[in-house]
Amino acid sequence: MSKILCIEGQELSPSLRAALIKTLRTCDEATVLPQATHSAATGVYKNIAFRLDANEPDAPLSVFSPAWFSGVSAVEVTGTVASRIVNDPSARAKAMQALRFAIPSETFDPDLTVGPELDGDATDCDKDRWECGFDSSACFCGLFAATHSRAPTPTAVGQNRSHERVYLVVKAGAGLAAATFHARLLASLKQHKSLHDCLEAAGSSPGPAALRRVARAGSRNRARILKLAGEALGLEVDSAPDQSSKGAYRLATCCVDVSSNTIRRLDEKGINKYQVSLACDAVASKGLVSLSNLADGVVMFLSSTGDTNFVLRNEAWSTLPLSTPRLKSDKDVLEKVCAAHRADRARRVRIGAHEDDAFLRDKFTWRNREFGGADEPDFEPLALWGSHATESFFSSYARELGVAACQVVKLLPAAVCVAGLEGGQIRAALRTVRGA
Repeated sequence: MSKILCIEGQELSPSLRAALIKTLRTCDEATVLPQATHSAATGVYKNIAFRLDANEPDAPLSVFSPAWFSGVSAVEVTGTVASRIVNDPSARAKAMQALRFAIPSETFDPDLTVGPELDGDATDCDKDRWECGFDSSACFCGLFAATHSRAPTPTAVGQNRSHERVYLVVKAGAGLAAATFHARLLASLKQHKSLHDCLEAAGSSPGPAALRRVARAGSRNRARILKLAGEALGLEVDSAPDQSSKGAYRLATCCVDVSSNTIRRLDEKGINKYQVSLACDAVASKGLVSLSNLADGVVMFLSSTGDTNFVLRNEAWSTLPLSTPRLKSDKDVLEKVCAAHRADRARRVRIGAHEDDAFLRDKFTWRNREFGGADEPDFEPLALWGSHATESFFSSYARELGVAACQVVKLLPAAVCVAGLEGGQIRAALRTVRGA
């Protein structure tokens, strides 16, 4: 029988347990993290780690996310430019306008394809040039400000004081490489092949080279976005040549690079399994972060000495929750957006559709596709309308997850560009608002 594990003291909902029992084979295992969810509509799992037998056929397809190796990367930025953007509203408005047009997005340009190709040359390097950018409506990039207590130097014990830091943070995925890898993996698994046959055997599809390529693709895309964003904002961002493109691009040197939706072969003795982590995989990541809802910011975990780069090992297979539970479906949120915009259009003096419109316009920017209509509403991204809950696991499960001794730093949005709505969502919203 399949094994389902939980964090000590955590309650597993009957619906999630039933879904896991139905999904897993008898040889498979799952560790359910806090904030774990399963969508009955899409079948998508989040904040769960799976260990799947490498040699048994008919692996459960629903545990594989098409957003392979998506994640969050960040660089710390210093200097007067970053400080002025954070503290000066006029400088912030100019910076967000520059950021809005600097980062390519598939949601804005339907002809754009983001990310490197899955197939490389004999040395696993790119065959062709590729475009970086947002590969889904869940992406964002921008400046986040943090204030936390630390010593001026690691050896200055007992001299902690409040320090202000600014980080350039991006959330994005692997784009084309992830989509191609997902299609090939599922096609092979549907032929009753094992994970070993798909990822390790000679002549397999997608094969070991494809796994190596997709494992790097998300980090490369995010690092290029950070470099692009830094140039648009006038910030100095350390970078290095991209070895996988033979130096054709430069990648930002990230202090944090967190990957989720990962798959890796376990090297532990006597374990012939692959681990699929639909959460922050600490083994495949540099640093640790967890997302709250978008307007609330990002939670970053530092070591006791304030270092971003430290090793996390816990009984949850070295994973940590990354996303928060979804509160409403996109359809329900879009209905709320349409109702709010209808009400705002009906007012004699428009004050903004969102109840927190002044804050959102001050801290966030986005770029929706334009369909040429007069007085077209600028629909806010759904993540800013309460689609997801806030982070809630740390206060209850920090010890069990191995982060109780960490410094917890809340990164608050200061000047952030968010991927816009999908074209189909905009069309539906326009019909609803104009029809009324």
